[in-house]
This record gives sequence, C-alpha cells and structure tokens, in this order.
Amino acid sequence: MHRRLAQTLIEHPADRPAGCEHNCRFFSDAGCISKAEMESLGAAVRFARNETIYAKGDEARYSYKVVEGAVRLSHIFADGRRQIVNFFLPDETFGIELSEEYSATAEAVGDVVALRCPRLCISHLTEGDPDISQKRLAMFAKSLAAAERHVAMLGHQSAKERVASFFLALEMQRRTGESHTLDLPLSRQDIADYLGLTIETTCRALSELKRLNIIAAPSRRRIVIRNLEGLRALAEGA
Repeated sequence: MHRRLAQTLIEHPADRPAGCEHNCRFFSDAGCISKAEMESLGAAVRFARNETIYAKGDEARYSYKVVEGAVRLSHIFADGRRQIVNFFLPDETFGIELSEEYSATAEAVGDVVALRCPRLCISHLTEGDPDISQKRLAMFAKSLAAAERHVAMLGHQSAKERVASFFLALEMQRRTGESHTLDLPLSRQDIADYLGLTIETTCRALSELKRLNIIAAPSRRRIVIRNLEGLRALAEGA
C-alpha cells in the first residue's frame, strides 16, 4: 500500500501539501494554524455546496480536517435512498480509513474549507511520533463511538428521542456561550436522512419539542435550547 501511495506522490507531486514536508499541521489543535497559513502551505482545499469530496470505493489517498463548513458522510442505496451515517464540523477529521478504499461518500453540506493530508504523510508521521500516533488512535476511537451511538439510536429510539439526541450532540459540539443557541449545519432533509426518518416525521418531532418548550426555532437553521435537562432526559428515554 505504501509503495503505491509513494508512487502516486512521485507521479503527482502537487498531491503532497508543502505542510506535510515541513512540520505537517494535520494533527495540530484548531488555533495552531490559520486558514491563510494553510493556503500558503498549499494544504487547504475548498469544496462547493453538495460537491463530492470522495465517493465510496475511491482509493483512500487523503484524510481531511474541516476548517470551515460541514461535511456529511453517507451511503447511497441502489433505489436512490440515502442514509447519512455521520457529519463533521470545524476541527473534526474524516477520511481516516483502515482499508485502502473509502467506506462511504463524503459531501460538502455548504461551502467547505478543509485541511488535506496524504495518507502516506500520516503514516510517516505516526511511525515517527508516539504523540501523533496516539492522536490518530483517538480519532479512530471517536469515529467508532459515534458509529455505535448512531446504530443504537436507529435501533431503539423513537422519532422524538432521535431528534432530541441530535440536538444534544450538537450542543456538546457547537455550544455558543451560555445561550444554548445552535446553528444547524444540516438541512431538514439531511437531518431526516441522518436520523433514519422521513422529513415529515422529523418536522412533527421538531414541532413536539417546541410544544413541550424544550426548544425554540427562530429560523430554519437556528435552534435555541430552552430546557437542556429536559432535552437530555428525552434523548436518554427518561
């Protein structure tokens, strides 16, 4: 695998960001490198709304970290149905695969800026730095935990509980100060596809949460959590 990736980088030197040759920043914390600095290193890539970043079955040549925007990971079935299996927000990584092919399709929800790092560079970094190797293992563990939660949600929760769990997860990821205001990264249809519901059922569950005064929805892309403990209890099936 390394030989094939190495040959790819030899044949296509532009695929290797300069940042990977000089202290790769892929595993740096969010505040360690600015978008302008990434662009000067040649490590930042941009994707337009709904653009495919990679498709299921493509060779897993790169891993990514979201800088701006949101990315959805999905499976498309033969009949056209779509199941969103995960989504990624700023400072979250995706495309880190154990196999040589991507296991799902990644798409930009809106305009996205991401840090891209060739898989070969990541392999070299993890081999030579125990701290980076530990961070990579933590990324795998986080991805596995998210997949387990998603399976449990789809298998056991009601529609109302699924929507509550979704907002609670966003609250943990994207809380703005103490106001509990969430800017939704996904459309209503995306949320429905992630929760394994129809859009009609998703909207009814949202309306029920508003009726219970657990949330308010000042706009289609903004949610205010009015009762965090009530939301948590609902998500946990209490």
